[in-house]
Amino acid sequence: MKMRTMIALAASLLLTACAAPAEDGEEAAPAADGEAPVSQEEADTVPEPRNLLPGLDVSGLEASMPEADFAAFQAYLPVLTGEETFRWVAGPYDGASDGDWEPFDADMAAVYDRFWGHDDVEDPPGTLTLDRLAVADIVGDAEPELVLLFQDRAYNYLVFHREDGVNYGTSFYIRWFESLQETGIYMGSGGADVSYYHQLFFHDGRFWDEQLGEKIGDNCELNGREVSEAEFDAWYAANMTSDVTWYAPDGAVIPENM
Repeated sequence: MKMRTMIALAASLLLTACAAPAEDGEEAAPAADGEAPVSQEEADTVPEPRNLLPGLDVSGLEASMPEADFAAFQAYLPVLTGEETFRWVAGPYDGASDGDWEPFDADMAAVYDRFWGHDDVEDPPGTLTLDRLAVADIVGDAEPELVLLFQDRAYNYLVFHREDGVNYGTSFYIRWFESLQETGIYMGSGGADVSYYHQLFFHDGRFWDEQLGEKIGDNCELNGREVSEAEFDAWYAANMTSDVTWYAPDGAVIPENM
């Protein structure tokens, strides 16, 4: 009788020890078959966002930008610091004109990969090199866009548009997005003495443009109609004299024509 009692007591103690959680240990998160258990602390750990624009001086920009422009800039800031993604959509040159482009969620690391990840570059930089930025309503919807010019891969623009709380972006090669005006008119250069003038828009989930005029040597057109050089020069003077204000990454205002 005593032997049976001792055996029962030992079994009870063994079951109690197996069922009780370790006091000093941490409960492991469930693991897939064949994988080692992961602690809850490790499972809850979120990687720090990768900041690819370490030279961006937010306080310097705040000091030099008009208050409304800086407020607009701040809405895009989480994308620039890698904390949020944006919707990369088609533009006049980033995607075919027939809409053959599949939008995707991207972050600044995807921008880096676009510039540096597809070629066999021996020693690419570790971050993006921001040359300048501008904040202006260039698509005419009363909410300013953010325009970035990167020095990476022979200079490229990235244009952000914000609509219904969603950030959209597309890229432009520098030769096709020069002389940006506050109205959203810009110039594309096809070479020496070959210039095209476009108006930027955003609708239907992508960026669009409309060609307003062109000047090829002495031949000039406006809205598809051949005009004299004097008429073209008058249009140019009325439409190409309100450049956006550009800021260096440290907040300094960049003089015009630089």
